[in-house]
Amino acid sequence: MTSAATVSTSAEERRSELLRAAYLVMARDGVHRTPLARVAEEAGVSKGLLLYHFQSKDALVLKTLEWVLDTTASRIRQALAESSERSAAISVVVDAVWVGPDQNRDFFRFYLDGLEHQTRSPQFEELGDLARTIINGLYREVIESSTTLSGADSEAATTTMRAIIEGFFLQWLQTHNWKTNHQRYRDRCLLAVSSMLALSAGRISDR
Repeated sequence: MTSAATVSTSAEERRSELLRAAYLVMARDGVHRTPLARVAEEAGVSKGLLLYHFQSKDALVLKTLEWVLDTTASRIRQALAESSERSAAISVVVDAVWVGPDQNRDFFRFYLDGLEHQTRSPQFEELGDLARTIINGLYREVIESSTTLSGADSEAATTTMRAIIEGFFLQWLQTHNWKTNHQRYRDRCLLAVSSMLALSAGRISDR
């Protein structure tokens, strides 16, 4: 006899498989150019089953964005858990974020499509809150655990850290040799984040 827990786990696994398929197709082809039928084909299911789980394409895109942000945050947390040096936390985070040229290119192409959706679709208004909760929340945890920053200072540093990381990604994406430039931009990103945090901490100590 199948237990309710087993059924629930199977449903969650199926949902994750559908979200993974949606991410792969939309990152490759673009959100606007990807019909639901193509996602269903990638997942090996019918379009009807896809709509049963997500009701509409906008709902699928939003849930996929949430899934990929959660997956990224989990990967970063795992990298932090495996590191024994508190002082290296920022470097660990940057390494985990700049995971590889192909993975980063896929993620940011999809992420930018999601942000474009946010400016045009009322259903996507929650994306900003979602990203702040997941991304900013994680960065703030790391900042407060590895520096002397807290409260409003930590919040300001968190916003700046995210701006630096995403800004470097945007510049990296626009380079012709994006594969060979990946490590260079990762190193510059780490230097910029580390310098910003050191400067912020220094201002506090001077108060």
